[in-house]
Amino acid sequence: MTTRVWTLAALLPIGLSGCMTMAPPPPPAGPCVVTEEARIRYAGVKFRERMRDAIEYETHSRMSRVLRPGDAATMDFRPDRLNILLDDLNEISGLKCG
Repeated sequence: MTTRVWTLAALLPIGLSGCMTMAPPPPPAGPCVVTEEARIRYAGVKFRERMRDAIEYETHSRMSRVLRPGDAATMDFRPDRLNILLDDLNEISGLKCG
């Protein structure tokens, strides 16, 4: 009987560890990196605001801005910023760092 109690006591922390929630992934920490894989994945895809976090995470960007045809944009270069370029149909036409 005491063996069962000790076994249960030893296994209790392991069982409870499965109930813990995982911490969210850390925010991207490095400069923006747009891979060819990311360009291909998002090229021609209709842009939705909810996609923004996933694109930022994949490109290691701290922030992003969406640029449509004719939008004014500052020319300052920020290595941690992603530019999401859209066409007239609101489809992604390009991803650029800066």
